[in-house]
This record gives sequence, structure tokens and C-alpha cells, in this order.
Amino acid sequence: MKMDILEMVNSMSIYFQLFLASFFWGSNVIVMKLLLNQLPFLFLAFLRVLLSFLFLGLYICFTHIPLHCPNKKKLIIIALLSIYLNFYFTFLGMNQVKGVDNAFMNALSPTVTFLLSFLFLRNHYTFKEWIAMFLSLFAFLLSIHFQIFSIQIGFFYLLLGMILYISGNILIQKWNISHSISFTFFELLFGSLFLLGHCLLDGQLRFYQLSSLNIWDWILFLVISGLGFAFIQITYMKAIQQIGAVQTSFFLSLNPVFTYIESLIFLNESFDLMHFISFLLLMLSLIMIQKKKTS
Repeated sequence: MKMDILEMVNSMSIYFQLFLASFFWGSNVIVMKLLLNQLPFLFLAFLRVLLSFLFLGLYICFTHIPLHCPNKKKLIIIALLSIYLNFYFTFLGMNQVKGVDNAFMNALSPTVTFLLSFLFLRNHYTFKEWIAMFLSLFAFLLSIHFQIFSIQIGFFYLLLGMILYISGNILIQKWNISHSISFTFFELLFGSLFLLGHCLLDGQLRFYQLSSLNIWDWILFLVISGLGFAFIQITYMKAIQQIGAVQTSFFLSLNPVFTYIESLIFLNESFDLMHFISFLLLMLSLIMIQKKKTS
């Protein structure tokens, strides 16, 4: 009886941690949108990755996690795709679209993963999963009022960043690389170096502009984007071991919900009924896929 209670407490703890990780992930978009008004997009992307790298490094030092650097050539390719190019195009696009639209693009991530896995990993899917995929595409078209030829260039930048990030994850699977905290540490290291080089070439390495940030900006940046990212990585690894990858991915897929709600509250973006219906359809498609995986 005592063991059952302990197991229940532990499982509740990991579910709460996943909920908090999803909050951090969704809130990061809002924090970045706010800071883009004060800092160059490429410099902010570099700071975001550097801060995540430093916080994760501190966690590794305190917990004495051994560092094992995998094949450097493959690591550099993945860091180039999933960190450098992903962050470059994501922040470029984030600067041009609303927070609500960022939420929709994030919610499309499972659909893009579905298609790329089908194309490059030759994964087989059921009819129900294909229905869920088309439902999510319909939801996206509904959110832009089916005005395909009027889509802002920022949407394409966000989509390209997402494709590059997912391509890096597909390569991790294809090359059978263990996606550990140690791997993430080195991935962030190389990604931050790529972004640093680009900042120097583009003249965006403007540390003096950090003085324009107030104390509240610094707190949000450090907690949500730095500490929050490290917390997401640690929780993600722990949750996969305790409750499995399927339930873990379902909880983390809730991050667009936080982005959507916070965009309405903190960015003062107007409520759109079409956006709301589209978002419900996207969530329904996610639930359909997750239920299929657990059955």
C-alpha cells in the first residue's frame, strides 16, 4: 500500500513537471516576441542558445553527468540544422508574425514530423493518422482564412525553421544517436558558435543594447529562456524513462496552447473566432494521433 502511494506521488510529480515544461516552452515565444522589440533578432537567437547552453552546463556540473561527445561530423551537421539554421529562420519569422500565428506554426510541428518521417524514414501510418494529418492542415488553412497567396513571408521562415529542426531529429534517429543531455550540451555548444560567427559577420553582436533591458525583461529572459530550457531538457529525458515517449510527447504538444492564451493576454492580440476554431481542430488532430499511438 505504501509503495502504491509513493508510485502515485512520483507519477503526479512527473506529470506536473511536464505541465510546467510545456508552460516554459509555450511562454518562451512570448518572451522572445517582447525582447525582439529591443534587440536584433540574430543577437537574441545567439543569447537564447548561449543561455540555454550555460544553464544546462551548470546542471551537468552539479549532477556530475559524464560528457560523451558523439561523432563530431554528425554532431556538427545536426547542430547546423536543429540549432543554427532553425533558430536563424525561426527568429527571423517570429519578428514578422503575431504570437497567435507562432502558436499555430508550433501546433503544426507533429504534422510536419509525420510527413518528413513518412518521406525519409519510410514510416507507415494508419488511415486514422492520415485523417489527423489532413485535419491539422485544414485547421491551418482555416486560420489564414484560406488566403494561401496572401501568407506573410514570416510564415515561410517559421515553417523552414521547423523543417530544419525536425530534419535534425530525423537524422538522430537515422544515425541511431542517443539523444541524451550530454548530446544536447554539445549540440547547443556548436549551435551557439555558429550563431556567434553569423552575429559577428552581420554586425549584430550588440552587447551594449542589453543595457536597455529592464529588470523584468532580465528575469523573464533568464527564467523562461535559460533556466526554462534546461528544465525542459531534463524533464523530457526523465519523463521518457518514467512514463514513456508517447505520454511525454502528448504533454509537450500542449505548448502552443500556452502561446495562444498568452498572446491574447500579454501581446494584446485580438481574439479571432476562426483562429479559435482552427486551434481546437489542431488540438483534436493531436489527440487523435496520441490515442492511436497508445492503442
